[in-house]
Amino acid sequence: MHAPIVLVGLLVLGGLVYLLIPPLRQRIGWAVAALVLLAPLSVFAGIYTGRQLADYKKPDGWSDAITQHHDYAFLLLWTLVALVPVWLLFAGLDRGRRTARARDVEAPAPAEDGESGSAGSSDPAATGRKVVMFIVGLLALALLLLAAWWLFKTGDAGAQMTWGGVVR
Repeated sequence: MHAPIVLVGLLVLGGLVYLLIPPLRQRIGWAVAALVLLAPLSVFAGIYTGRQLADYKKPDGWSDAITQHHDYAFLLLWTLVALVPVWLLFAGLDRGRRTARARDVEAPAPAEDGESGSAGSSDPAATGRKVVMFIVGLLALALLLLAAWWLFKTGDAGAQMTWGGVVR
């Protein structure tokens, strides 16, 4: 099943772009959010169908190669499941940052006497949000890189299993 390979690969690439290039976040945010939700579902479907195939092909028990491929896929699944709330938190914080910035742009300029309006940002949570976004962003980056690693290991184990003659 190749859907997890494509979806997780796109998620890793899109997620890296989203995290590392802030001006593009608004343009690709919904696509990456959809991939954050679809990729774990595709991996789960791949695990489920893979189990069915392995049980059909090897009813007396799985070989070590099949077990290794399955275990890597399970680690990939749990990495992606952990990414979902982290990603949604980061995206929500980014949305709040953009909303506050838009509110500041639309606000009237302060008066000359300094009595009305306020200079600077009207967002009291701006500094705290930046710190939390940095920490959550690092966690999301680590999970994306870990997902890329498990995707590689799962795919490599599957290729070794298939081309090595374990599954026929």
